Amino acid sequence: MLHVAIAPAVPNVLLTPFSVQGRRETKGIAVPSHVHDEGMLVLVHEGLVVVQAGADVWTVMPGSLGWIPPGMPHGGRWFGDARGSFLYVRRDVCERLPTHCRSWPSSKLIEALIERFTGQQAGELSEAYLAQLFDVLLEEIKQRDHTPLHLPMPADPRLQDLANTLLGTPDDPAGIDEWAQRLNMSSRTLMRRFRQETGVTLGQWRQQARLLRAMEMLCRGGSVTEAALSVGYESTSAFIGSFRSAFGATPTRYLADRE
Repeated sequence: MLHVAIAPAVPNVLLTPFSVQGRRETKGIAVPSHVHDEGMLVLVHEGLVVVQAGADVWTVMPGSLGWIPPGMPHGGRWFGDARGSFLYVRRDVCERLPTHCRSWPSSKLIEALIERFTGQQAGELSEAYLAQLFDVLLEEIKQRDHTPLHLPMPADPRLQDLANTLLGTPDDPAGIDEWAQRLNMSSRTLMRRFRQETGVTLGQWRQQARLLRAMEMLCRGGSVTEAALSVGYESTSAFIGSFRSAFGATPTRYLADRE
């Protein structure tokens, strides 16, 4: 089990960097609920991160910058090959960042700044220069639109296990009847409880989960056909149609607009 707080923040230092890298797990890498006094910025390089902070659940895609304010209890799971760069942000400067969890599409400038903050030479930066670079990062963030991609998660442990399995193995062909049998409940009960806890049907939730996992592959350079097949679609055209219905554009256009 991977806990994101694997490195302590350094008191009185503006930014404390560390990185996370983990192998692919069937149901994702679990990040237990925790809290820290500092704020946290994370640039996701690989994998799909599903974060839960209180009742709010959102996803952070590869090539996105996520923000968690200080004192905010949060946890979640990291699906795919996990790789990210983290920055603890000293509490007294967090007022310059949002008071709620956020994520933004990254940019080449953001990536270059995070690399400067977390690279081998980061410890040689003067406090004054670090503050100037941080100012640039904050200004660049202001130019990026907050783009939440929500995926509501159920609270019931059995339904959570089902959701994590579907996210971890999106090409699993099992239907509702088979899942109900695995969970030792009737199909009607499964569908009713899942909708009560997430606000959507199991079929709608599964399609959104598949599209998000496909987007993860697209963000790291996979083709549309590879992404479609990897999450269980039988044809590329069906995948493109579902993607367009969910996100308002084809996969190619969506990624181009995101850049």
